[in-house]
Amino acid sequence: MPYQYKREPLNDDEVNKLTNACDTFREKFVVWTLFDTGLTLSEFADLKKDNIRWQERRLVIYGKGGPYGKKTKRRIIPMTD
Repeated sequence: MPYQYKREPLNDDEVNKLTNACDTFREKFVVWTLFDTGLTLSEFADLKKDNIRWQERRLVIYGKGGPYGKKTKRRIIPMTD
C-alpha cells in the first residue's frame, strides 16, 4: 500500500485567501460551512433539510449507511451565530 501523506488543516489565512477567490455568495457559503463544521465534501453533498435542526441549533450528520444502516455513526454538530 503506498504511503499517504497526512493532510494538515487549513489555517485562518489560507481560508481567507480561499474565500476571497470565491466569486459568489454561494461559493463562500460552501467554503465557510466546510471550514466551520469540519464536514467532508461527501457529507456536505449529502446534507438534507431534515439534517438541520433549527430549533436545537445543530446539524445531524450520518456516516456510511445513512440513518438506517446497521453500523451507522451519527455526529452532532452545533451551529453558532
